[in-house]
Amino acid sequence: MLRYRLVTAALVLTPALFGQVTARLSGHVVDADTRHPLGGATVEVLRSDSTIASASTDSSGAYRFETLAPGIVALRVRLEGHLSSTVPEVWVRTGRTELVDVELRSATRTLREVEVQENRPRHMGTIGEQVITVEQSLRYPATFFDPVRTVDTHAGIARTNDQANHFSVRGNGPGSNAWLLEGAEIVTPNHLTNAGTASDMPVISGGGVTILSAQMLGTSRLLMGSPEVAYGDALGGIMDMRLRRGANDRAVHTVQAGLIGIDLATEGPFKKGGGASYLVNYRYSTVGLLGLMGVNLGDEAISFQDLSFHVSLPFRRGSVSLFGLGGLSSNRFEAVEDSTKWEYDKDSQNINYSARMGAAGGTLKLLLGGKAVWSTTAVLSEQDQQRDADGILADNSIHSSSNRLDERKMTIVSHVRGTMGKRLGYQIGGSAMERDLFKSDGFKERTSGWLVRPYAQGSFGLGAHVRAVLGLAASCWSINGSAVAEPRLSLTWDVGRRDAIMLSAGQRSQLPATQNYWMRHGTTFDNTRIGLVRSQDASLAMEHAFTEGLLMRCELFVQHLLDVPVIDTAAAGSYSGPQGYSMADTWDDLVLSGLKGYGTATNSGAEVSLRQRFDRGMYYHVNGTVLQARTTDAFGRMYDSRWNTGFIANAIFGREFSKRKEKLTRTWGVNARANVSGGQRYMPAPDEGKGPWEGRYATYKRVDLRVYLKREHAHRTGMWALDLQNAFNFRNEAFRYFDQRQRAFVMRYQLGIIPNLSYRIEF
Repeated sequence: MLRYRLVTAALVLTPALFGQVTARLSGHVVDADTRHPLGGATVEVLRSDSTIASASTDSSGAYRFETLAPGIVALRVRLEGHLSSTVPEVWVRTGRTELVDVELRSATRTLREVEVQENRPRHMGTIGEQVITVEQSLRYPATFFDPVRTVDTHAGIARTNDQANHFSVRGNGPGSNAWLLEGAEIVTPNHLTNAGTASDMPVISGGGVTILSAQMLGTSRLLMGSPEVAYGDALGGIMDMRLRRGANDRAVHTVQAGLIGIDLATEGPFKKGGGASYLVNYRYSTVGLLGLMGVNLGDEAISFQDLSFHVSLPFRRGSVSLFGLGGLSSNRFEAVEDSTKWEYDKDSQNINYSARMGAAGGTLKLLLGGKAVWSTTAVLSEQDQQRDADGILADNSIHSSSNRLDERKMTIVSHVRGTMGKRLGYQIGGSAMERDLFKSDGFKERTSGWLVRPYAQGSFGLGAHVRAVLGLAASCWSINGSAVAEPRLSLTWDVGRRDAIMLSAGQRSQLPATQNYWMRHGTTFDNTRIGLVRSQDASLAMEHAFTEGLLMRCELFVQHLLDVPVIDTAAAGSYSGPQGYSMADTWDDLVLSGLKGYGTATNSGAEVSLRQRFDRGMYYHVNGTVLQARTTDAFGRMYDSRWNTGFIANAIFGREFSKRKEKLTRTWGVNARANVSGGQRYMPAPDEGKGPWEGRYATYKRVDLRVYLKREHAHRTGMWALDLQNAFNFRNEAFRYFDQRQRAFVMRYQLGIIPNLSYRIEF
């Protein structure tokens, strides 16, 4: 006790004596199962494996540090009867209070065993889980401050095109991913969804940049494999985006400007000394602003803007949060005026793409007794997209097309979670999502139905070192009565202080790819009878901690897809393209044929990751993946999938140098990122004599660099950054298509070197 008093006194007196800039850190510690506050927990701030500050939580679970030196720290929390938890890479800076809430899981062990385990290094994360932070998007190169663009630094994940944030997870296409906001599924929250697609048509799997600015997001997660049963409707990855709470002690404002856009954010308490807070952000694209000022940006004009907010209203026995977002985007391409210079089909076309997206919802949490919490989230989201094109073809005929794609989702998620006794944690609840789809591309088609998923899950200890999570869900699709049972199991075995073995297995499902679901060509084909696509997954991971912050993980995974829609062999003769279609390979494709759900696909591989968390001004993450993705067509033939890249290798490294003066802290940083992966596959021309997806792009290579300077004064933090994206100007192939004007297949390429200078200030 005397030691803690001396530490506290030193932390209070040092800034007063020497006038150095300081930062603040606060938050709450709660039980992971019941969400009830945990008083008496010890909270330690770590820097370079040393404790620089320590405090205890009060009866409401709150803790607070007032006089920390700015920089990146780690947070470790301990409490008798609970497993300790460490939060790495927390950036505390002047001018604001960083809010970090920590969950502790109850221990099912004796006191002696708990004390031993508290010194065990923290896992990289739950098996199949990747944690994504806003701080990473500010530090990593080539993110455009979009947290989604950090996911391809992890094993098993490959970006499909530099122009967009679409990504492939372990051999699954972007259409296999799901987007969640506060745990509820929404439509794709992205601007310019046609970016990076071969067809240039609207899709619903990603886009040029996320509508939610990095200013709004807290710690988010990408889930793969067999996650907890509360998560469904995805065969690939689940992007669960979480909003952070606004500052609750004083008003804070942020201005950020760069190549992607200009952000304006404000946050603070509604009442000084109260717990309620707000967070609002507005962003307008930089190229859009330049266009408004009359700057000629060539034949293509891109513009977007978005507004988002989050209101947090805590009360004694729970909390209410209200949130919303909205975005507008457009992309206008003007034909080359001189017809003698027309080289490709697109040169003679005027293309107008526009989209709008919005979402609004809220969450209610109520503490039930001392061992349970009830949580309900409801979100309404919608996206409308329109693409119109007019052009002159090679035969001088005039061609006009209009494509519209609208999607609406109404999602309600409700559950009760808590504990029974000392060993059992439980979660019982369900979700209901209405999906309404409308498409017009000459044929107007619309479907609307409900996906209902009740679920139950229990977690319990098996002896002193093994924890098990067992769950069961059922997905039911109202359109055709399709239903799938989804059992899930995960085991974590702590082998000594430094090693762990993790196993997960289960079944999940997803609604069929939306662009191919409808009835086609009047009543010729009826694809609404296609049911849910099933995925049977298994993963085995082994983890070793060399030190507190240096972790290695090896993971094996296998995924078997069943009931995959493929071309109906009875109607195959009317199909206008190559005989080999499977929905496992689709993305922005259109299918003009009847489909039946009797196809299969298999994705398997191995991943190795070595990660050094930020420590002593340095971090690095190196990983490699070997994978095989195979699928079968309508005739039972097996072939390589469109997403079978063969291998993926990623590396990222960063170093910081800080210099502290009386009233100013300067931090210089340099970061490098490299991505190498096998080429994705394309459908060869019918006369090439090759099977489905036997064409293959060249190996993808890319190196990105980022340097920055942070200047932290007493009440503000400024940050200059320079990105060199694709710094070595690698010429990566994007897509191959048949160009009518050239009467030949041509190759288009991804983005070359792009410099991006940005500035950010918080005050």
